[in-house]
Amino acid sequence: MTDTLVKKLRFSLRLAWALLGKYYPLLGIGIILGSLTFFVLPYLKKVVPQWRDTQNIAVVGRYTSSEIPLFIQSQISQGLTTLDPSGLPQPAIAQSWSVSEDGRTYTFLLDPHVTWQDGTPLKARDINYQFRDTTTDYVSDTQLVMKLKDPYAPLPVVMSRPVFKKALVGTGSYKVKSVARNGSLIDSLKLVPTNRNNHQPNLIYHFYATESAARLAFELGKVRSIVDVQDVGDLGNWPNTQVAPQSHPERYVAVFFNARDKNFGGSAGRDLRLALAYAIDKRHWAERIFGPLNPNSWAYTTDLKKYDLDLAKSKQLLTKVDHVPSEIVLSTVPAYLAVAESVKSDWEKLGLKVNIIVAAEPTPDFQALVFAQAIPVDPDQYNLWHSTQATNLTGIDNPRIDKLLEDGRKTSDLSARKKIYQDFQKYLVDEAPVVFLFHPQSYTISRD
Repeated sequence: MTDTLVKKLRFSLRLAWALLGKYYPLLGIGIILGSLTFFVLPYLKKVVPQWRDTQNIAVVGRYTSSEIPLFIQSQISQGLTTLDPSGLPQPAIAQSWSVSEDGRTYTFLLDPHVTWQDGTPLKARDINYQFRDTTTDYVSDTQLVMKLKDPYAPLPVVMSRPVFKKALVGTGSYKVKSVARNGSLIDSLKLVPTNRNNHQPNLIYHFYATESAARLAFELGKVRSIVDVQDVGDLGNWPNTQVAPQSHPERYVAVFFNARDKNFGGSAGRDLRLALAYAIDKRHWAERIFGPLNPNSWAYTTDLKKYDLDLAKSKQLLTKVDHVPSEIVLSTVPAYLAVAESVKSDWEKLGLKVNIIVAAEPTPDFQALVFAQAIPVDPDQYNLWHSTQATNLTGIDNPRIDKLLEDGRKTSDLSARKKIYQDFQKYLVDEAPVVFLFHPQSYTISRD
């Protein structure tokens, strides 16, 4: 090593020692702060609230705690099962389940790692679905057995409905932070992420009785978005405002015929129903439907009569009707008045007189009705079409359809159920108690 390098090294060491002697208190403090930061920061991240965005969302409808919309319930909690896009049940709180050969006993094995949002373990006794003619045995903390009076194949689908411990404590990705009430009705509901470390926004849902009230709240800046509205109003022209349409395959709009009415019941009534079905120009609507099931359903079939516009066939069918009514009363609700007017125009091309009646709710004595129907998530539609059910809107009484609906809910084998419900769709469409028109659209309005 040369003398020059030795001298430089000595100089550097002396300089470093001099600086250390002069600034050692600051250096010591820096080391201590660095160490504290390294060990304490992870803890602080857990206990110190993090800033996150808050979204104020308007929802149309007034609800109690037990009736809040399913899409909000699903953010707060889970069911024993969850549903895939085709409507088939998949594991959620229950990691598996089995059914007895007679279809009357279901055994659910719960995931032992699921906890409530208050930190307590979820136990089988916390699950309390209220089903008529059903008893539940709690075999252990993770196993429950449900015994049914009659076989009911859709049970695992029904169990997808979210469960709650109390006061809206659930198992989902969001938990309830606060609730503002007006009597028994909820005015607003604040949700925050269950996991503090994720980057999801806080959500505050504000509930309004009417769409006009929700739009006014948007205009005043009280909410940033409105979900599932039918009428955008003038908000579509507002600057920095987005309007996103959403199709609803889980609903349909249709013309329902009242088979209890003397003109629309019996074999002669079927000819009248078919004539009117062929007379409607369904090209008015883009989201056409052909049957009663969600097109995404595992049981859906495309092998159905389409009833495309055919005025010649309509007139031919009318010649088979012993007594063509001098006037058809077409009932509807305000939301579907434009659809009813279009149907009226089409039927008048047959030379029929059509009178439209608009009411807030349909009455049981309607003749023909333009209305929307929610589609059950399971293909079981016993409550909607079986002749014994008061909820059978059309009053259709067809022994073949009744038998298919009875067999479908008792059959556990998936391939056998699929065949049953595909036959059900065909026979129902052939019988034409309803003319299926289209899936409705709604809109989400949001401000940038």
